[in-house]
Amino acid sequence: MKFTKLLSTLFSLLLLTACSTEPTVNTVEDNYANLITGEETPDPTTNLGQTDLLAGQHILSGIVTVALDNGEVAVTYTSEGDWEIVETHLYIGPLSGLPTNGGGNPKIGHFPFKDTHNPGTTEVVVGNTGISLASGECIIVAAHAVVVNTVTGDEETAWGAGNPIGGNSWAMQFEVCN
Repeated sequence: MKFTKLLSTLFSLLLLTACSTEPTVNTVEDNYANLITGEETPDPTTNLGQTDLLAGQHILSGIVTVALDNGEVAVTYTSEGDWEIVETHLYIGPLSGLPTNGGGNPKIGHFPFKDTHNPGTTEVVVGNTGISLASGECIIVAAHAVVVNTVTGDEETAWGAGNPIGGNSWAMQFEVCN
């Protein structure tokens, strides 16, 4: 009888000890492990907006998306339907810094981010721009592309839809804010 009482008491103490709650303290190692596993890790990308990619002034050929990626402005051109992207030219910054000629037309060859792309390209990401955007700050984006329709073979100039840049062309720019 004494033995059973002793076992019962020990079992009760064991249960009480096992169920007690102690405050949890995260160590540096715990926080590092959370970063590795993705727990409590903030999303490094913030979408700032998107606009249509218009070919030949009026043809929807895709979209242009602007985001902050780890604090830097990144622009993604995505073609839709039968369209592929052949070239991209991108300016990000104040309107006063946009390269234009004497007539006010953009000089896309002077845009700081430009590239040609292989046949079949339907998405182009311009990242690592080195351009940050503080909270409440706005910039303009002039996103130009040359696109090809894979069905008709037509090649068109395309711009991210927005406000006219000026001059006698249909070139456009749009504003994004953080």
